[in-house]
Amino acid sequence: MEWEKLLSSERFAASRQDREDPCRSDYDTIICSTLFRRLQDKAQVFPLEEDDYVRTRLTHSLEVSAIGKKLGEAVFRRLKAGKKDPWFECHWEKEFSDVLLCAGLVHDIGNPPFGHFGEYAMREWFQANLNSLTLGEKRVAELLSWGQIQDLYHFEGNAQSLRLLSKTPYLGKMEGFNLSCSVLASIMKYPISSEDLSDSNPRRYKKMGYNCAERELFSRINEVTGLEGCRHPLSYLLEAADDMAYRTSDLEDAMVKKVLSLSKITEALHRYEEELKGRERTVIAGGASRGSEMAEQVSRCIGKLDELYGEELKAGGRKPELTAVQRWNQYMQKVMAEDAVDRFVDNYSQIMDGSFAGDLFEGTVSGHIVTAIARLSEERIYTSSVKIKTELFGRRVIDSLLSQFMPAAVKYDTQEPQTFIERRTMDIISGFYKSMYHAEAAGKSGRERLYLRILMVTDYISGMTDSYARRLYKELFG
Repeated sequence: MEWEKLLSSERFAASRQDREDPCRSDYDTIICSTLFRRLQDKAQVFPLEEDDYVRTRLTHSLEVSAIGKKLGEAVFRRLKAGKKDPWFECHWEKEFSDVLLCAGLVHDIGNPPFGHFGEYAMREWFQANLNSLTLGEKRVAELLSWGQIQDLYHFEGNAQSLRLLSKTPYLGKMEGFNLSCSVLASIMKYPISSEDLSDSNPRRYKKMGYNCAERELFSRINEVTGLEGCRHPLSYLLEAADDMAYRTSDLEDAMVKKVLSLSKITEALHRYEEELKGRERTVIAGGASRGSEMAEQVSRCIGKLDELYGEELKAGGRKPELTAVQRWNQYMQKVMAEDAVDRFVDNYSQIMDGSFAGDLFEGTVSGHIVTAIARLSEERIYTSSVKIKTELFGRRVIDSLLSQFMPAAVKYDTQEPQTFIERRTMDIISGFYKSMYHAEAAGKSGRERLYLRILMVTDYISGMTDSYARRLYKELFG
């Protein structure tokens, strides 16, 4: 892969380029968009949260954007200083880091209401109900292709982000945001279709990156950026920025929600520390093993939290526990940034030839801290009653909305007779999404139009904010 192509400013809708404002940037387009504003009322961890201190998808995306830009700047400087690639000698740092600035803003733009729980709810609805949907005398599942069915069974916010950014009407134009191919490529953590997840998945990706409906777009991005089916190198930095943002902030938000206390955090971290030391107590000739060195570094990071809490107690601050965790988060983000940059630079050749596997924290001190936090989050945050109660309500909301709209959408724009209720149900769906469907369905086969009508509903529901989804649910079902 070559940076000249990887950072191409070419947009996928080439026919529009001559009409674009030459001063327009991807950043301007994103922050002025409705979809971006809606992130302020979408859950990051805690759905329908009334405390405005707790992060939303919007504040999380802003953090990822800022961190990603800093990682990009650091990597550019290191690669240029190390003369790793002649491209860096004749280009500006901003060309490199601004792609991450924009990618961070939109990496979660396709996530449905109620956080990741919403993704599970949509997948499971299709798995449980697709076979019961009919069009005429045939089951919908018989009319769709295998790949189209897999898209629904594996509904994924990452793939939905790519779809909305390329298909959502924007300022009267039907080519979506028409962002540069470099930004779109950078948000594709999984450059694989739902069909290939099980059939042709040598890198063992866990999720799909694009729908059948965006296959042509994926091919176009692939061609322009020269990815040849590999991950864009900047996607690794974006992934690291995402991990840095949410792993640390989840602890802070959980403390504000009184789901976690400092004692629970330190207890979990020290438990992991002891486990790590137990695994890595090996000695080699001449001194300590690499494993025990790593364990010592992890211990220093964990001990820093105890140290900061002691400082806050001594200073007599109003909220010593929360402040200590906030300061520790800043400290850890610095450690994580250094590890991510080091690993990117050290593995530059493999990243650029597409052979790099894993992530930028694997085998680092940060990787161990992330693992410890992840365990604690699974044990205490993601399974807390505060979170689960609202998520179960969100599950009912999404189930009910899909059950209401999907049978009507299947018959929409066909010769199949619709009931009065089905016609009125379709009247509720915003003309915004109907225009998106009609533009995409023009000239397509019956199977494709059916598939796109189903996506029209998933687009509509995944585009909702948490509050709007709740309000519509109450209006329709009391």
